[in-house]
Amino acid sequence: MSLKLVIANKNYSSWSMRPWVLLTEFGIAFDEVMLKFHSAEWDQELPLWSPSKLVPVLWNGAPPHGQSTWESTAIFEAIAEAFPQHAIWPRDATARNHARCAVAEMHAGFRALRTAMPMNIRAHYAGLGMTPDVAQNIARVETIWREARTHFGGKTSSPFLYGEFSAADAMFAPVVMRFRTYRPSLAADTLAYCEAVKAAPGVAKWIKEALLETEFVADDEPYASALGDAPKISKP
Repeated sequence: MSLKLVIANKNYSSWSMRPWVLLTEFGIAFDEVMLKFHSAEWDQELPLWSPSKLVPVLWNGAPPHGQSTWESTAIFEAIAEAFPQHAIWPRDATARNHARCAVAEMHAGFRALRTAMPMNIRAHYAGLGMTPDVAQNIARVETIWREARTHFGGKTSSPFLYGEFSAADAMFAPVVMRFRTYRPSLAADTLAYCEAVKAAPGVAKWIKEALLETEFVADDEPYASALGDAPKISKP
């Protein structure tokens, strides 16, 4: 296979992070195609790469003759099918069912958390973004993680949700990034899981590269203008 993963800015693009981290964590080779938000490359090349005009997109080959898979959860399934030697999903059927439900819930929900606390790895906005709806979202995330650890991952020596790192951990990695930025009050077991995710090699590599980016995307910076801390950078 000749895999190419089309992504956007690592500082901001939570959906891009998920499959990138999963592929990297499992040592699956791929070429990165970076199309940064509001850039000439985004405007000119995204229609060639993405049927939905969104990222991420995984290609086996390249357009127009390769095969594209868009949407993060579909990419997870494509990776799992292409690389059955890797436990992209937990091997145990009960754990796998729980993991798929958790991933689907994350994919479809938690809108308040996403809106009020957009992923912004460079930033530190402790205490900002909290609303009653966000608090409910965070409580639900903690419940999902606790259930997974109690019934599955906690019975192993691994710190992750279902044992070894899986698609579920990749799916929730951007939530860990949000908690890193906005510092909501979290339970001790939640904080321990967050530390394990941040230390995972694929996640640590993504964070390192995100911190090197300098682009400022106003749509993903609802707090920077008010606080006067927008980075001074040249526009493309």
